Amino acid sequence: MPHKVLYVAFVWNQHQPYYLDVERGEFIMPWVRLHAAKDYYQMAAILENYPEIKQTFSLSPSLLEQIEVYLQHDAVDYYLKVMKKARDLNEADKKFILQHYFDIQWDKVICRYPFYRQLLERQGMRTEPGEMETGMEKFAIQDYLDLQVWFNLVWIDPELRYKNSFFNELINKGRNFTEGEKDELMKQQLAILEKVIPEHRCLQQKGQIEIITTAYYHPIMPLLVDNHSALRATPGLSLPRRFRFEEDARTQVKMAVSQCRQLFGEEPRGFWPPEQAVSPEMISLIADEGFNWTISDEQILAKSMDVEIYRDGYGHVLNSDVLYRPYLVSAEGAEMPVVFRDHHLSDRIGFVYQHMSGRHAAEDLIHRLHKIRENLGKNPDNFLVTIALDGENAWEWYTEDKTEFLHNLYRGISADPYLKAVTVGEFLEENPPKRRITHLATGSWVDHSLTRWIGTENKNTLWNYLLEARETVQKYEEREIEADKVKIDKALKNIFKAEGSDFAWWVDSMPYYLAAPFEALFRKHLMMVYRDLGLEVPGYLYDPVVKPAPGEKEWKEFPLSGPVCIVPGWKKDGLASGAKISTSRTELTNSTPSE
Repeated sequence: MPHKVLYVAFVWNQHQPYYLDVERGEFIMPWVRLHAAKDYYQMAAILENYPEIKQTFSLSPSLLEQIEVYLQHDAVDYYLKVMKKARDLNEADKKFILQHYFDIQWDKVICRYPFYRQLLERQGMRTEPGEMETGMEKFAIQDYLDLQVWFNLVWIDPELRYKNSFFNELINKGRNFTEGEKDELMKQQLAILEKVIPEHRCLQQKGQIEIITTAYYHPIMPLLVDNHSALRATPGLSLPRRFRFEEDARTQVKMAVSQCRQLFGEEPRGFWPPEQAVSPEMISLIADEGFNWTISDEQILAKSMDVEIYRDGYGHVLNSDVLYRPYLVSAEGAEMPVVFRDHHLSDRIGFVYQHMSGRHAAEDLIHRLHKIRENLGKNPDNFLVTIALDGENAWEWYTEDKTEFLHNLYRGISADPYLKAVTVGEFLEENPPKRRITHLATGSWVDHSLTRWIGTENKNTLWNYLLEARETVQKYEEREIEADKVKIDKALKNIFKAEGSDFAWWVDSMPYYLAAPFEALFRKHLMMVYRDLGLEVPGYLYDPVVKPAPGEKEWKEFPLSGPVCIVPGWKKDGLASGAKISTSRTELTNSTPSE
């Protein structure tokens, strides 16, 4: 019997929360722009070198919309506001730069460049808000200009930098950059953003990638349909008032399909559930909207089938026949093929391989794929290993970012006669599911439950605020015989933004300074709902839901600026061995860049 080929589907989830404060016309965080320059373009463009490698990309509509806003020059982020001429920087601008222009991984990125490292050491390796004043006297005007250049330069993909003579000149120069060089750098950064959507469209037209979508503003769909469905995985969970607006979930799906058709010329066949959160009602909804397949986590498969995914001490799956195949899920009168990702392999890319060289990491993954193929033995079926994760967050923790790992991985798979990288859609066309799931578990990739987004005091408060605003729109629409459709549409758009998963994700799950910017922007979206309808904003929306711990400084104004930045901790005598969460945030009243 000839050796069988093992099929592998890489599904990259490209997503950013909706950072735009519409009232101010500003993005409170820069990650759409910076990850587009470092990751979103190159993750697709690298495939031009490997025509045998096919992949699936989930491009979230909120991400794509924000890229287009940047390209239309309709908004800036706080980081761009301090990109004025260095001699024109005021004290608040300088504090912001010293606070935030080291917001990238320190030992794997900044330490590669001697003068950038010197600037970090001169700053004092500080990450806490309010600590910048002590270091300001150590920085001259030229130092701020050099920081402006270095920060934006290292947030461009390394391979793009190596292939670009201008970027190489800047790296070799190292310091004493000019305003003209800074302006040219920012022009070239924007040029990379301009290529993100066209590159994906080109690869899709060639058949090398499959583009799938997700609900527009990334809500947890089972909770929009019925937020008390969280009880299915977590009986007895303390819950807020009941939120049941299936029409919101459906509208966000329709919006996503419309955007995908407009930008890429095709309707998506696959659907990425935000946070891989699924329920029977969600399956029925996306089937009604014409989708052909969806994806979730192996934990959901295990709960749905009432089986255990067994692994040996090395992480190899022992019952491979269970995990590495698609299933036909029957739910609410609908049917939908579903693939389930290998949680362990996905996490190795996300968290483990950063500690290895890119070549050794790629060899390890290929070896593990062959172990799966061997464990499947002589089973006559075709099998699919699904590796699915965020496509941008892991790479700055790798030496050389994604470059060495992905080139070695794609080169190795391309040359391997027993491994074949495919899109999910093409595999399902040739290999429809042979097994059924009749009782799909409700849950997400996080502990096969929904408790990351509901069930604590402050998360439940967000849900109650959201419900109050949503019912206000509903009552306005029902009460007004000649209800202003323009007002209603604007109000609903802000409801949809507030339904995004990223707000509740942070609250009560992360420290105050990490959660506060998201919670503040959440309340701002709800304020806009009432203003859109010409109604008075409820007083409680002016009060922060999340509170600082004893001894922490409370921020008075919102939306709060600053990144969620995870960087290695530093010690005075060098790099710390561990890592810490940087609570780098900026209070608008003290250190937001000036207008």
